[in-house]
Amino acid sequence: MKIKWNWGTGIAVFIAFFILMNIVVIIFAFGEKVDLVTPNYYEKELKYQDEIDALQKTLQLPENINVQYQLQMITLQFPGKFQGKEISGNIFLYRPSDSSKDVKTVIQLDSTGMQLISTKKMVKGLWKVQIKWSFENASYSDEKSVFIN
Repeated sequence: MKIKWNWGTGIAVFIAFFILMNIVVIIFAFGEKVDLVTPNYYEKELKYQDEIDALQKTLQLPENINVQYQLQMITLQFPGKFQGKEISGNIFLYRPSDSSKDVKTVIQLDSTGMQLISTKKMVKGLWKVQIKWSFENASYSDEKSVFIN
């Protein structure tokens, strides 16, 4: 049996091909991994004004936090205002490309206001270093980027 090619057959074949390609694209899209910066995005959005206030306080400091990578260590040097003082907070290192590699650590400064974080178990590439701390009932927040090679 021979198929007769006319306008109707051509349109039917085009529509069938179009539907099949849409199904393939949908299956491919659902199979892709999507990493959010934070899983509780909406809760964090509600507290965003607190983040802005903490960032403003950090910008008012006379010195910035210095973040450097050298010899398989990330070095964080806090401003002189915090040297020898008791501060509390967290350092969050996250990979923008893979949230399963994220690292969270507690701030434990030495007497010079410095903290070292080993990168031996960390993947090479771009990392975001998010630092949140409080001192004398004031909250501070800072974010830096570091490239581990």
